[in-house]
Amino acid sequence: MLSHYSDFEKDPCKISSHNWTAASRGLVSLKTPTSILLNPQQEFESFGYEAEDRYTALANEDLHHEWFYFRRFKMMLHGSLGLKRDIMVKTFDNKKELPALKIFSMAIRYLKDNLLTTLNKSVEILADDIQWVLTVPAIWNDPAKQFMREAAQKAGIKEDNLLIALEPEAASMFCKYMPVEKGEHSFQSFQPGSKYMVLDCGGGTVDITVHQVQKDKTLIELYKASGGAWGGTQVDEAFRQLIVKIIGNPIFLKFCDENAADFVDMFREFELKKREFKGDGNKKVTIKVPVSLKETFEKETEETIQDALTQTAYSSKLTWTADKLRISGLLFATLFEIATGNIIEHVKKLLKEPAVKGTTNIIMVGGFSESHMIQAKVKEAFPNMNVIIPAEAGLSVLKGAVIFGHLPKAISARKAKYTYGLATMTKFVKGKHREDKKETIGNQVKCKDIFSVHVEKGETLELDKAQSERSYNPVEPEQKEIIFQFYITDSDDPMYVTDSGCTHIGKMVVKIPDTSGGLDRQVKVQLIFGGTELKVKAIIEKTNQEVTAKLQFLDKK
Repeated sequence: MLSHYSDFEKDPCKISSHNWTAASRGLVSLKTPTSILLNPQQEFESFGYEAEDRYTALANEDLHHEWFYFRRFKMMLHGSLGLKRDIMVKTFDNKKELPALKIFSMAIRYLKDNLLTTLNKSVEILADDIQWVLTVPAIWNDPAKQFMREAAQKAGIKEDNLLIALEPEAASMFCKYMPVEKGEHSFQSFQPGSKYMVLDCGGGTVDITVHQVQKDKTLIELYKASGGAWGGTQVDEAFRQLIVKIIGNPIFLKFCDENAADFVDMFREFELKKREFKGDGNKKVTIKVPVSLKETFEKETEETIQDALTQTAYSSKLTWTADKLRISGLLFATLFEIATGNIIEHVKKLLKEPAVKGTTNIIMVGGFSESHMIQAKVKEAFPNMNVIIPAEAGLSVLKGAVIFGHLPKAISARKAKYTYGLATMTKFVKGKHREDKKETIGNQVKCKDIFSVHVEKGETLELDKAQSERSYNPVEPEQKEIIFQFYITDSDDPMYVTDSGCTHIGKMVVKIPDTSGGLDRQVKVQLIFGGTELKVKAIIEKTNQEVTAKLQFLDKK
């Protein structure tokens, strides 16, 4: 997606899109799967639909075994608080692995180069002339965001040219500039003070944020971003489990191993049926399944697939003939139950939060929100809410990210998801501090592992404002850098970083090269939380000199 500044000034929603083609299905789409294919020499071959088609063609000829095919790899960053730079990602067949940073950077480089190639057909533009925006789920943690930033830099995007946008926020900004549905309800009619919930249902994750419109038309986050891995892939997993219950997991794994192309085709077919399904329990859903799946089962078990069906609870709800699987609407609807159940339960819980009470609008965005089934379930669960679905729900995040690139300060305040702090030492006080935390350094008795809180969970974080400021001293006179270990917790008032629930997510390194002050070199550290990424600033108090300070989430402790 691309927008020129001159166009944005006239019409913020004038955004150019790239058409992706799935040749095997004759499909043209504005989105493409997160799939990438490398040749046996680990060199980039193709991305998206092209990678899927190429891998399928190789598998049909049984030539795919030495190739490296990755799909849906973005999900590996979800929920990984211990994420490190050297993390590996497994191939689609789980038989090989490569550094995840390499795969992410290859994907980003391809997208970057693809755009530049297209643009340079008409006018010469360099990568440095563009403000690049990468989107991530709002529920991702700081290490995952830093991982994406490093992958982008490795792909040739300069640090100052890159913004990280949070997906539900981006969608919210798109809806702000575009009437979201015909009739009287549109985001443009929301007045200052009105609250609304953004329900961003994507392929992997569901991201939920609650915003309020301010007098200056900026938005503030009323409650910390939340959600889970409840996206469209959870429905895919339910379908896989249905097949496994009929034929058994060992046979399903054998089918996947020996018929990789058929596996890809089967789930492409399921994806179409999943999107089309409207929840009609009286209408059967017909899915084309590979004959090789049935043949693998019958060869391994020496019984027919019909015999296997009679031994399950699905015999009256499902028929399997040759390459056709016919599923009753009632059974097909159950494939959505885990995903929709998690979403609805979580939204109900959020609506009870004091800061969220009074919210009357839910805006559904993201590709999974285009599912008629998801829409119906949300409307049914919240009959008193105004559920709004934009005409381009699946593109809201992408288009909103482009708008965010022009207006990065449109979200003026966010909420802290955790209590953040640094591991520090302080003077040991008998009776106050635990004896096992006592440590003698020179002639000083210190208490180690103190959780020095910089921001408390739920605290309002204003954009570009230092929400916290603490002063620290070196513990040795010749010390040229102070290394702080960085921790988070759900607790409101942690004492030690070793307390239950405290998690180490990285370190902060502050350079203090001038040692002339010895121990009397107090450093003022400011953590700036209000943006989409955490920033740090350090100043020598005596001289008011700013010194180098970096947050390193991906290094080992």
